[in-house]
Amino acid sequence: MLGCSTGSITMEITHLFKQERQRTLVFIGLPESNAARPSERVQEDREATTKILDHLEVEAEPTAVFRLGRYDPQRTTPRPRKVVRPTPTHQHMALGGWKRERARLRAQQNLTRLFVRPALTKEQLKKEYEERLRKRQKTPAPLASATQISQTTNDQTPVVAKRPNQKEASEDISKPPEVFDQTILVCYEA
Repeated sequence: MLGCSTGSITMEITHLFKQERQRTLVFIGLPESNAARPSERVQEDREATTKILDHLEVEAEPTAVFRLGRYDPQRTTPRPRKVVRPTPTHQHMALGGWKRERARLRAQQNLTRLFVRPALTKEQLKKEYEERLRKRQKTPAPLASATQISQTTNDQTPVVAKRPNQKEASEDISKPPEVFDQTILVCYEA
């Protein structure tokens, strides 16, 4: 008779999933193959993944490469690709290579939307999503240009003060130059 409890089995499974995530990468934005046969699509995915890993200077072959979700030829966005590496070290090497080489990789025609990240839990994905939303909300709206302001349709005629140049800004001691340079004064004539 086995001496295992349900709790220890659950902990062991959780540990195995964690180990799997520690050696897994997710490639987002790689174009999908248009091949008719599933085996050809899988082969093209593996070849494209190997080319990217070569560019990132990671030597070991991936243990598994597969797309997440169902294949749909009408789908406009490519499915994410999951790449399982032999060890967590290979995942770290690939992520380090991605940080160094992402600009060069994205310069290639069909890789402009490529993004590489480690595999994450649902909670981690939700946390990152909420953080991105929070950062977007903190980002100030871009300043309106003088041409946008002068094209208002109300009865009042806007008067736009020009932006001061650096010399004028340094003369005003009430504001630092970088803040003063970004200020646009808009007044309406009655």
